[in-house]
This record gives sequence, C-alpha cells and structure tokens, in this order.
Amino acid sequence: MLRHLGLHSDEMAIALAVWLCSLPLVGFLFLPRIGLQGAGIAAVLVLIGLMVVCWGACGWRSIKGRGQ
Repeated sequence: MLRHLGLHSDEMAIALAVWLCSLPLVGFLFLPRIGLQGAGIAAVLVLIGLMVVCWGACGWRSIKGRGQ
C-alpha cells in the first residue's frame, strides 16, 4: 500500500538499520579524537548521508520504472 503512495518505507528502514549499526564505529573513531559533541555531529551527518543515498536510489528507481 505504501508503494502506491510513493513511500519507500522498507528502504528507509534498511538505511536506519545501517545507521544504527554504524553508530559504534562512529563512536569508536570519533569519541577519543573530537569528543561527544563531535561524535554526535558525525553520527547525524552519517544519517543524513544515508538518507540522501536512499532517497536518490528510490527516486532513480521510480523514474526508471515510469519510463518502461
């Protein structure tokens, strides 16, 4: 049903899961170097990056699907 509305909730759920799995790595890499605030900013930037990639992939698939 959500596909008919143009929402790709399963792709976003995968992006959220990848982000949650990347949080320990972000913490391990950035906490000792730039502190808690910097690691938090890095985590948010990773989330935004994953969202942009997801929206781009979903948008590409919907545009590609319309042409066929």
